[in-house]
Amino acid sequence: MEISFQGEHLLPGYLGHFFVVLSFVAAGLATFSFIKASRSSEQSWLKLGRNSFYVHAIAVFGMVATLFYMLANQMYEYHYVWQHSNSEMPMRYIFSCFWEGQEGSFLLWTFWHVILSFFLLRRIGRWEAPVMATVSSAQVFLSSMLLGVFILGYKLGSNPFTILLREHPDFAALPLFRNPGYLEMLDGRGLNPLLQNYWMTIHPPTLFLGFASTLIPFAFAIAGLIRKEYTEWMKPALPWAFFGVMILGTGILMGGAWAYEALSFGGFWAWDPVENASLVPWLTFVGSAHLMLIHKNKGSSLFSALFLTLITFLLILYSTFLTRSGILGETSVHAFTDLGMSGQLLIYLLFYVLVSAYLLIRHYKSLPRNKTEESLWSREFWMFIGSLTLLIAAFQISFSTSLPVINKLFGTKLASPVDAIEHYNSWQVPFAVVIGLIIGFGQFLRYKKTDPKKLFKQIFGALLGSLILCFLIGMSLGMSNPFYIALLFASIFAVAGNLNYFISVLKGKFKFAGASIAHIGFGLILLGALISTSMSTKISVNTSGIDISSLGETMDNRENILLMKGDTLPMGNYNITYSGKVKDGKNVKFQVKFLNEENGEYAEAFKLEPFVQLNPRMGNVPEPDTKHFLSHDIYTHVTYAILEQRDEDLKFEEQEDRNVKVGDTLFFENSIAYFDSLYRITDVSGIEGLKDEDLVVNAQFTLWDFNTKKHKINTQLVLRDSSYTMTMKGLNEEAGLELGFKKLDPETGIITLSVSERAQKKRDFIVMQAIVFPYINLLWLGCILLIIGTFIALFTRIRNTNWKKLTA
Repeated sequence: MEISFQGEHLLPGYLGHFFVVLSFVAAGLATFSFIKASRSSEQSWLKLGRNSFYVHAIAVFGMVATLFYMLANQMYEYHYVWQHSNSEMPMRYIFSCFWEGQEGSFLLWTFWHVILSFFLLRRIGRWEAPVMATVSSAQVFLSSMLLGVFILGYKLGSNPFTILLREHPDFAALPLFRNPGYLEMLDGRGLNPLLQNYWMTIHPPTLFLGFASTLIPFAFAIAGLIRKEYTEWMKPALPWAFFGVMILGTGILMGGAWAYEALSFGGFWAWDPVENASLVPWLTFVGSAHLMLIHKNKGSSLFSALFLTLITFLLILYSTFLTRSGILGETSVHAFTDLGMSGQLLIYLLFYVLVSAYLLIRHYKSLPRNKTEESLWSREFWMFIGSLTLLIAAFQISFSTSLPVINKLFGTKLASPVDAIEHYNSWQVPFAVVIGLIIGFGQFLRYKKTDPKKLFKQIFGALLGSLILCFLIGMSLGMSNPFYIALLFASIFAVAGNLNYFISVLKGKFKFAGASIAHIGFGLILLGALISTSMSTKISVNTSGIDISSLGETMDNRENILLMKGDTLPMGNYNITYSGKVKDGKNVKFQVKFLNEENGEYAEAFKLEPFVQLNPRMGNVPEPDTKHFLSHDIYTHVTYAILEQRDEDLKFEEQEDRNVKVGDTLFFENSIAYFDSLYRITDVSGIEGLKDEDLVVNAQFTLWDFNTKKHKINTQLVLRDSSYTMTMKGLNEEAGLELGFKKLDPETGIITLSVSERAQKKRDFIVMQAIVFPYINLLWLGCILLIIGTFIALFTRIRNTNWKKLTA
């Protein structure tokens, strides 16, 4: 019998699905019309293409508005809404819910393409038909990711508007959905705790705007090849390239800031595959923008500029395939799971790879070439070397990140690097040295040819100053790695050289200093990253006297400190005390005071509150707290803590059995025990209840209660007549602990213990890690200057561009 469900809102789903289909059809019609318009002079095709794209844009806006409406009104009958939101979540995270899932992020990407196209159409002129044909074709592919229809048994896309929770294969058989009023009993799953952060509302939109911006130069390059206007396409594409470099770079830097502020892996960059997937296209994007500048001023490097412009967009598609196909599921902590769209993603990628390769190969011989040999002392030569270095660096990152793909394609068993940070650093530091050096003197070079003597005279002061600073900083930090010393010099020289150029050549005129400011920012990023990561120190050495290594593989006593509530322990340049925890909504904040000692008395210097975000459904998430100083940061996060405390109760309660061996440390509610020894008792005459023929094995433990008082506790396993065993329990009243030796595995030495504890109000404790990052503010200052400098360069280029002449 068909059930009539109560309270379901099906109209938004129908409307959203209509917009999805409309956007796909309109994008397809726009693509066809723009292709026809680029092959003929009939204005009717161009008009039809433009109008079709506007209809597509309206449909995209309709999808965005409908999905936001469904999320804001908590329509949990839809699987997408249920999966990414719940009623307890603040409204400010509705934006985060929108793009947390694959469908929402594809929609966000599509939305940004539409927004950029509106600006593009205002000034595109004669390039409209071929450029918009490529843009519209990309929209066809992205729209297809949201269709959610079956064609010949294959599901094309995933539609957030048509998948009802009660019809989803994972939930359809649940008894809940036989109840007509199931919505009254339903709440959403909610947002991943790691994503409940304000960075989630600004980082993904910025990053996806950067992804979208790579399409515009790509479309101009394709149009230039098709029209055989091999050089003309670069002039209108160049401002878009620098815009994309700025936005994509900003999105990546936001991700680093988010990781440093909200994630507990201890830093701003971990060479995670998803991080790499966004960095690689940015590297090639920077290279392509600089090569366009070379061609604009010198007429050389045309093929290289074309190649890097095309490969940048293709790498965006490849990164999308990597992060959304599920292939990185075991190597990345924040890749998407596979929704069955990996085949579509692969087709999307291969289509543009084949189109790009075909056009490049077909027109390669026709590409104009600069017959003049480039001088070693020319700006274009070193800009080319820099771009080539970026390409090689990008290739290395891509290769290592793609090992799971290579293994799947060729059946190989290439292992991903065990220590990813060390692996990538060992490769990327030499590339960074080359880039830093080129940035340092590149601004002083002239196009075509530069007088070497004049160049050396101009950069001598910066070179000498950089050498002196490198020596002083290297000595003060105890830096010994030759590659790090080389990078230290290169990054200082990058800053000093461009600062010198800004003062001596530009005379401090900011409107012409965009490149110099951006280069200074990049140099500071290299300098800050080098010093803060290579010289970072884990100061949280465990001085409590209690071994914590058995808590887990990551619980190294050299890196984690055990803090009993009320105790004061030395850590780094401070004494610290854990004063207790405070529950603030879903967060449990652990209050750690840092104390200075003066005349034998302690004075509070500052307080940090690393916390754990409680999420019973998805798991609790620790988040750090950091104290910022001008010269360093002290970064802390909790690695182990008691989240809940019970009221006082003097009764003993049985706990779960423990399997342990000699050398293990055991954490109980009211104490910590170390398994000292396991041995046979040969003389049992003094033990009541035992016979001389009994085989008795004793397990001895050293026990610390939470007042740090030390105890001994013993328990015995008795074997009688080769068949009967009994346990003689050990009890320590002061610590409120009773242990019983239940079983022994002679082969492994592992024993099974019964545990009973007195559920008294116990002394609170935490295990915490603290890291000092020296001079990390250089990194954040560099990020700001890089963005500002790129913006100034972009603004100046747009203002000085004659768009009418450019597109006529």
